[in-house]
Amino acid sequence: MEAKFKPDILIVDDIEHNIFALRTLIEAHFDANLIEATSGEQVLRIINERTVDLILMDVMMPGMDGFETARLIKNRPKTSNIPIIFISAYDPTQKLLEKGIAAGGYDYLTKPIDDNQLVYRLKMYLRFIKHEFMMNLHLRELNMKLIEEIEERKATELSLQISQFELKTANSSKDKFFSIIAHDLKNPFNGIIGLSSLLINDFDSFRVEEQKEFIRDIKTTAENTFRLLQNLLEWSQTQTGKIAFEPAQFKLISITSEIVDLVKTSAGNKSITLESAIPPDIGVYADKNMINTIIRNLLLNAVKFTRSGGKIVLSARNFGDTVEISVTDNGIGITPENMDKLFCIDCNVISYGTAGEQGTGLGLILCKEFIEKNSGTIRIKSDVGIGSTFTITLPETAPSN
Repeated sequence: MEAKFKPDILIVDDIEHNIFALRTLIEAHFDANLIEATSGEQVLRIINERTVDLILMDVMMPGMDGFETARLIKNRPKTSNIPIIFISAYDPTQKLLEKGIAAGGYDYLTKPIDDNQLVYRLKMYLRFIKHEFMMNLHLRELNMKLIEEIEERKATELSLQISQFELKTANSSKDKFFSIIAHDLKNPFNGIIGLSSLLINDFDSFRVEEQKEFIRDIKTTAENTFRLLQNLLEWSQTQTGKIAFEPAQFKLISITSEIVDLVKTSAGNKSITLESAIPPDIGVYADKNMINTIIRNLLLNAVKFTRSGGKIVLSARNFGDTVEISVTDNGIGITPENMDKLFCIDCNVISYGTAGEQGTGLGLILCKEFIEKNSGTIRIKSDVGIGSTFTITLPETAPSN
């Protein structure tokens, strides 16, 4: 029977009716233990005495404000991992948002609160907090069994090290999720909202070409954000073991044509030539959806790091009882120090494309996990300033029993 998870949510606001409104909204949608505080000093006393899973923090409070309170929480090892969502006044200059992130906040919502938005955000954060809770619970149970084996067999040190590694991996995954949600996933929406507001409020003051440029920027940002969200959700499913794995025999050309057509739009925006050299007779035995995700991510990654006027080639060939699929570009290449960090979830590698596109690295991590799930391998050859080739191998046919 699955253990029941009931999160402890701390609501912080110096105005009673604001606390009442948040409590009413949360109780209507979640089964949670709600704690209330009206000052920063009270918050510090509460978290020193009990565990808290999530904090909804007002910014403007007498005495110690929300930002100062958050900094003190983050400076305590015992409480540094508690997610904090700031709730305060409308912030058109983004200054409060920047201060909130600097203070260690994971998110920033403005008053008056949009009920649907708050419920959506809470569902998202609580889902990953529950995932961490269940992982920690599972690992605690595993550790207990290992301790029993130690007492009986005196030979389980390696198993304990493995469980500790899994716990570290789980925490790294959670931190990566929150980082992407708080920064990489949220920032594009600020741009979309800002451009949309300009069009709504001052549409007639812009020339037609300027209007079209705004709309193009909104579309590009929305597409990039959708792809990031798609990777985020797929990776989330891999971490929880909920993604379906259905390998089958299929021809590569059956998926690559559609992927190339999709990516050509992004490549065309940067005047990059995208060629496909997939022989129609080459087939693999793998999960079709996963291979679609892998090739799409590798092509989009190549577009990101290839200069305007560059070239990208997607190719494949039979190699014994395996198939090699390669994505080759003449882009900026990868430095040796970053090469070792490409598939590391807790390595904070900040990379920017040739048009200033920022990457999270999640797409390549997802590719590696999907490739290994399909009994494949990935290797990279890259020269700085010359280009890169990502090559994956997959089984040509189903394994014989």
